[in-house]
Amino acid sequence: MTVDAKYLDGSALYGDDLAPGDIARWYAQEEQGFYKLATEVYKLEASGAYSYEYDALNAFHGFDRLRGRRFDTCVALGCAAGDDVAPLADRVGRFIGIEPAEEWWRDRIGGRPAAFIKPLPSGDIPLPDDGADLFVSLGVLHHIPNVSHVLAEAHRILRPGGLLVFREPITSMGDWTKARYGLTQNERGLPLPWLHDRLDRIGFDIVREAPCMTNALAKIAAKVLPGHLYARRGYVALDAAVSRLLAFNISYHRTAFLKRIAPSNVFMIAEKR
Repeated sequence: MTVDAKYLDGSALYGDDLAPGDIARWYAQEEQGFYKLATEVYKLEASGAYSYEYDALNAFHGFDRLRGRRFDTCVALGCAAGDDVAPLADRVGRFIGIEPAEEWWRDRIGGRPAAFIKPLPSGDIPLPDDGADLFVSLGVLHHIPNVSHVLAEAHRILRPGGLLVFREPITSMGDWTKARYGLTQNERGLPLPWLHDRLDRIGFDIVREAPCMTNALAKIAAKVLPGHLYARRGYVALDAAVSRLLAFNISYHRTAFLKRIAPSNVFMIAEKR
């Protein structure tokens, strides 16, 4: 398969313009992708339990910025068992999880009522207009083909002034037409200029944007720090500072070694106009 140059230079997002049949095939390949990956590569326990590793990262760049606000309904896209959004439970009335792996479905998240529904291949979300005030998606959109439609659905579901909080890779993640260890079949990052344009067109204003997760730093730190780096507040603060300094070097398809010395992800908070 030859990849069109527009998908490599970041001017377009691969998968966002697929026909319905191709979207359905992509969905079928990704539906249980992360659950299988967690089981086979990350050795998920048979009970469905897993060790969530991004609490400090999510708090530093996202959840801490929501202090002092209350949310009646938080929609959590691709939230597994809800460990990623559980720290929000002290300010959320109820959660609605959109999660394909039913093994992870629960009736409560962080002690708050939770209802889970399956995502649809079309990207439609069966929830009413203006019915939520917070929509959280942490490392999920890059698994989805029709990202524009899903973002538009998030906008429809949110009330005016509601917040979209998400973290996503902003690199191609290598050649997504070939098998890659530790990654699901179709995942690829979202180009940063594309994200800016799409959010604006859909009707979101970016409230906060922070580059993060510089892999070169993580490789060095992992040699001296045990456990999950992004569960460590001190490391996340260091990574944030380094990522800001290296943001000038951000590019999408990073084939040159020096281009890889840059943040690999972005954390955004956007408000519905």
